[in-house]
Amino acid sequence: MDRQESIQRFEQYLKRRFPDRRTPIDYISDIRQFAAQCSKSWREVTLLDIDAFVDQQRAEHSQATVQRRVAALKSFFDFLAEDSGELSWPNPVRFKRHGGKLPQRLPRDLSDETVERVWQAISAPRDRAWFVLMWRGGLRVGEVVELKVTDFLSPAQGDQPARLRVLGKGRKERIVLLTAEAEAVVQAWLAVRPTCDQPYVFLNERGQPLKANGQLHPFGCAEGRGCYMATGSRSGWS
Repeated sequence: MDRQESIQRFEQYLKRRFPDRRTPIDYISDIRQFAAQCSKSWREVTLLDIDAFVDQQRAEHSQATVQRRVAALKSFFDFLAEDSGELSWPNPVRFKRHGGKLPQRLPRDLSDETVERVWQAISAPRDRAWFVLMWRGGLRVGEVVELKVTDFLSPAQGDQPARLRVLGKGRKERIVLLTAEAEAVVQAWLAVRPTCDQPYVFLNERGQPLKANGQLHPFGCAEGRGCYMATGSRSGWS
């Protein structure tokens, strides 16, 4: 079977497997690009040939595109081995070697208007307290979970903000300052928080401490966006 016939058979296979997706178009385009760079028969293609192709692709394209082309080649050589009946035919593509990792994208900041709309949509005292500590205090989810009532060191007075003790990553302690308005939101929750022996500010419906990896409960949120907090249960409560 010549090179072109192999590509055509692979295209037919992809169309049967992915009849309603772009995968056949993209993968065949990727295979043809490799074929244009490497003139060897498919059986002669080596790991080093894939190395050379990937190096050239990385110089011209994004990592996401390179990963897709590596995936296309790996699927293609798997197909060739199966189609030929020679399952021992070694695949020259090594995804860990050739695929690489996608760069981690930094989260985008929400606009002030969006944050304000989210804030206005939240009504439950506990949810508002949780949100304001992250929004105005800069606390992480895990830090909010670990927050204790005794961590409120001093209230806001006059021009002096409230002082809050926070235990962060590596068990490092820092002092967070809260405006009088932010403190008032937290105090509104503490005023209705169930009375119990637990020292933590935020509790679940059973009066137990929350867990940072607990169930996520959606805040009321504008624009249909997903805005979540950890609750430790499937149902929110206030």
